[in-house]
Amino acid sequence: MKYSQKLVNLGLACSLLFSGAAVLPAHAFSIPASLESQAASKLVHIQLRAADGNADAQFLLGLMSLAGRFVDQDTSQGLYWVEQAALQDHIKAQQTIADLSFEGNLLPRDLAVAEKWYQVLAEQGDSRAHFRLGFIYSAGGDGVERNCGRALEQFTQVGDAVALGNVAWILATCPEEQYRDGSRAVELSLQLLENNSDDPTNLDNLAAAYAELGEFELAVDTQQKAIEALEKNPTVAQSDEFIMRLEQYRQKQAYREIIPLMN
Repeated sequence: MKYSQKLVNLGLACSLLFSGAAVLPAHAFSIPASLESQAASKLVHIQLRAADGNADAQFLLGLMSLAGRFVDQDTSQGLYWVEQAALQDHIKAQQTIADLSFEGNLLPRDLAVAEKWYQVLAEQGDSRAHFRLGFIYSAGGDGVERNCGRALEQFTQVGDAVALGNVAWILATCPEEQYRDGSRAVELSLQLLENNSDDPTNLDNLAAAYAELGEFELAVDTQQKAIEALEKNPTVAQSDEFIMRLEQYRQKQAYREIIPLMN
């Protein structure tokens, strides 16, 4: 029997029960259902709607299975129901499966799956999806080819200060020469520093850009300023990374880095 037919039959049964209420004693419905029975009833309703193809119910059942809320925790079953909802263009389900695949906490990290769903979200104008695609393409892995060019496109689509800082960093440090542009990196970094001349991250970006251009005296001077600024804001990054880059610039070496994945 199809679940849709079961729902109809359940509805008819409820109607028959309530239509017969007039011939029952007045106290027949005076005892409220227990919280457990109410929860069980709601769960059955959600399960039936999910099996019948309702995207909201599929998403909810998936979250419940992933978290072990009201049902036994089952990550594979939870992922199945979330994906079923995502395939029906349920935006929150698409965001959930993309985030779970990207972050790799509850589920093993799978950048190919994350890329697939972030691309769907990005096509709908989701700036956060563009941002995370930028990290996926700048780092690569799990079957996704690292590509600084595609990372630059995604971060540029976002266009906020943090994303443009990542653009400047890639332009200055990408291992592949064809994607580096020191002059553009300097220009972007200087623009971002206009709002806060002591921002250690943008000073770090600017120093890397100067080093890319071979302007190592400027790179050393700027990196020293970045370290000084970092002492006022130690949560931004580890000072040993800044010091390591300073030593490279003193040795007249430009810095190269593949942007690591963030959570």
